[in-house]
Amino acid sequence: MDADHTSVDLRRWLIGLAVVRAAMAGGVVLAAPWLYREHAAVLVLLRPTKEVFLFAGFMVREEEEPLLLVVVAALPLLLAGVWLFFALGRAYARELQKADLPGVAGRILPKKRLDALCGVLDERGMRVVFLGRLAAFPSSLMAAAAGAAGVSWKDYLIADTAGALVSLAAVVGIGYGLGEAYDEGGAWVTGAGVVVLVVVAVVVGRALSSGGTSRRS
Repeated sequence: MDADHTSVDLRRWLIGLAVVRAAMAGGVVLAAPWLYREHAAVLVLLRPTKEVFLFAGFMVREEEEPLLLVVVAALPLLLAGVWLFFALGRAYARELQKADLPGVAGRILPKKRLDALCGVLDERGMRVVFLGRLAAFPSSLMAAAAGAAGVSWKDYLIADTAGALVSLAAVVGIGYGLGEAYDEGGAWVTGAGVVVLVVVAVVVGRALSSGGTSRRS
C-alpha cells in the first residue's frame, strides 16, 4: 500500500511539474516582445527553444548578451524540462500499454502519439533521440515514449544530453553567423538564412517521425 501511495504521489508531482512547465511556456510567449528587448537571457531561461537560441546567438554577436550567460540560462529547462517527460512515461508505462490516460495526464501523454513514437524508437534506436534534438521534432513526447518503452535512464540521458548540447551550440552559432550576415549583407540575407534553417529543421523532423510501427496494439 505504501508503495502504491508513493507511486500515486510521484505521478501527481510529475503531472504538476508538467502543467507548471506548460503554463510558464505560455506566459513567456505573452511576455516575449518585452523579454526580447530587455531580458534576452531570461527568455532563454524560460523558453529554451531553437528560435530563442537563434535570437540569442544574434544578441551575442551584437554584444548584447554574454555567451556564457546564454549557455547557463539555457541548460536547466533544456535538459530537465525534457527529462521530466521521460519520468512521466516511465511512471505511466503500465497504463499506457492498455488504454488512453484520463484527464490532464491523457492530454500531456497522448497514447496515440506515444505509440507512434515508440515505433520510431524501435525502428531507429537511440539515434532518433539525438537527432531529434537537432530538428523540428517533439523531443518531450519522444522522452515520454522512451520512458514508457523501458529505455534505460543511462542510454536515454546520454543520447538526449549529447543531442541537446550539440543543438544548443549549433543554433547559437548559426544565430551568431546570421548576425554577421546582417551586418554585412542586410536583413534580407539574414531572413533567407532563417528560412533555410527552418525548412531544414522541419524536413529532418518529418523524416525522423516517418516510418516505424507501433510496438503496442
